[in-house]
Amino acid sequence: MKKWICTGIAGLTVAAMLCGCGNGKSSSETETETSVETSESEVSSAEKLNNQVYAYDFDVKKLVTLGDYKGLTYTETDTSVSDTDVEDNINTTLNSYATPEQIKDRAVASGDTVNIDYVGKVDGKEFDGGTGTGYSLTIGSGTFIDGFEDGLVGHKPGEKVTLKLTFPKDYKETTLAGKAVEFTVTINYIEGDSVVPKLTDDFVKGLKISDVNTVAEYRAYIKKQLQSENESTAEQSKQQELIKEAVANSKIKDYPAELVKQYKDSYISYYEQYASYYGVSLADFLTSYGSYFGTSATTEKELDTEAEKYGKEATGNMLVICAIAKAEGYEVTDDIYKEKLKKYVEEYSFDSTDALESQYGKRYLKQIMINEEVISVLEKDAKGVKAETSESGAETSAETEVETLSK
Repeated sequence: MKKWICTGIAGLTVAAMLCGCGNGKSSSETETETSVETSESEVSSAEKLNNQVYAYDFDVKKLVTLGDYKGLTYTETDTSVSDTDVEDNINTTLNSYATPEQIKDRAVASGDTVNIDYVGKVDGKEFDGGTGTGYSLTIGSGTFIDGFEDGLVGHKPGEKVTLKLTFPKDYKETTLAGKAVEFTVTINYIEGDSVVPKLTDDFVKGLKISDVNTVAEYRAYIKKQLQSENESTAEQSKQQELIKEAVANSKIKDYPAELVKQYKDSYISYYEQYASYYGVSLADFLTSYGSYFGTSATTEKELDTEAEKYGKEATGNMLVICAIAKAEGYEVTDDIYKEKLKKYVEEYSFDSTDALESQYGKRYLKQIMINEEVISVLEKDAKGVKAETSESGAETSAETEVETLSK
């Protein structure tokens, strides 16, 4: 799958807005992604992105009085990877490949989980949903219609069992309700305790990682991956702290309502999309899942208040970023735009500059370029500060914690 550009709600970093889609996006959002994820079909509309409001559309000199933004400080982060970190990661992978022990030397009993293949027929014909292969069924769970699970008790793995049953009269699929059905069930095995595979060269080869074929190579690969992740997280944290400090040093005189609303709406949209994904209303999603997705709101009214605050903070960040760009005399000229565009095409695996531009639009890409330049300015003279250690021995940030804008 082609990498795509995440639209950064707070727009704090280029890395936040230029992120890979990948085959397995992590379930957790990193703090500095500062993006409300939108569906791929929505984000692909260059027209929509071009019609959005951007901080550079406003006279930021009138809206922002800049304070110090050079020589700022950030908390240094330990990015080292220990052997324990590597082994923990590997063990997590091994456990994800765990499979149940296959018991085949005794009969099925109530409470067992059995692996079965089955074919159901009504009037001699198979019906939709009546066939399954490698299905795990716990006897006594009531998953199948009456008689199905009990009919397997006493039979051994390897046996083929014929079950002549009747669908309930109130069966949810009305075309089957009350009808006679015949299931042919093959019991493959009874599932025992999970068996975690051992770390061997053969297991490593099965992972199909390019140029990684041995246990030693796999450990080195994992260490390199973790190191890269730690460094990326540290860099993002650094950038976030610097942005926060630059904003704190500045005075924002006014917050354009349309920009605040745009960020607010995107914030709410994030939760609406997840609610849709879970197949529940927004209100039910907030009550049941909201805390897992970074919101303390349990009602739509509370979410609206939270989103308003988020919109204002994101707007402030972007206004200060654009004000710094103005103060530095940075402007996205045609030459700079073309040069940056080529860089993004190569870095984020697009087929051409036209493909990138047609997907995201010039205005959106211009904001990315401004952000990138400002981050470079902030980092140039920034000074790292070691994390303080509390009396309990736990490390704490030398700066106040950055309030997360990413949801």
